[in-house]
Amino acid sequence: MVDNVVDMAHFFYIHFAFPTYFKNVLEGHVATQYLRTKARPDVAGASNYAAGGESTLHSDASYFGPSYMIDNLKQDYQGMTVESVLTNCHYPVTPTSFMLQWGVIVRRPPGLSDSQAARFGSKFAKFVGVGFEQDVAIWLNKTQIDNPLLCAEDGPVYQLRRWYEQFYTDVADIEPDMVARYEFEIDTTQPVAGWEAEVAGNLALRRAAADESRGAG
Repeated sequence: MVDNVVDMAHFFYIHFAFPTYFKNVLEGHVATQYLRTKARPDVAGASNYAAGGESTLHSDASYFGPSYMIDNLKQDYQGMTVESVLTNCHYPVTPTSFMLQWGVIVRRPPGLSDSQAARFGSKFAKFVGVGFEQDVAIWLNKTQIDNPLLCAEDGPVYQLRRWYEQFYTDVADIEPDMVARYEFEIDTTQPVAGWEAEVAGNLALRRAAADESRGAG
């Protein structure tokens, strides 16, 4: 599950957004992912990462220890900024299963009545949950690969796993490289350019299908 922290590409394929900035910082018992995304115009509303239009998302997500993560989210959409926090924790209960718990809190936008704020918070929390459950669907079907063959934009998988080993090691035996500060930023320019071309092709096919349908009618 923790590999998700360094997985840049899945934001396009799973969350339907362009990751325009992606950086990891590992230090001590904390592993952080700094992420900026913009919505894919061909898959609007598929998750909180892809709200449609010109929406963007800022995400600063940190694991504090082996199984507790806090993700500070800021969504900008049509001139409105919504802040929320996603928290999740997970721990193994058998060799092949784990317990997962999660929740969302939403900052109350100014100018809303109590009832309006309650409805807005509930709806937006569910929206954030859609994106999180897209990850859960992967975790439920994921298997361990000890020595994965990585591409240039796959992120520091091996460094993250080395960081994670400290939580399965006696404190006296923790190696310096498990807790030393490590920073890794992926240049997303090239992959995003390729994905934008793919999305443009999707939109062109959609327009052609619509024109053909109108012509047949």
